[in-house]
Amino acid sequence: MSASFEHKVLKCKQTWKGFDYDQLERDLEELGRHGWQAVGTIAPAIGGGQTHEIVVVLTRSHV
Repeated sequence: MSASFEHKVLKCKQTWKGFDYDQLERDLEELGRHGWQAVGTIAPAIGGGQTHEIVVVLTRSHV
């Protein structure tokens, strides 16, 4: 039997105050309680190397 996984993408957009890392942490804690595990991040850059969002890739085993 082969393993099956679900995937989710969590986006954290930058505001004029910067990134809300506290909210990102709360979101990750909540998703972790439901079996989600962060497996990677993406920080797309726009001109001059500025990042306007952080993307967290999550996965969990699908039963």
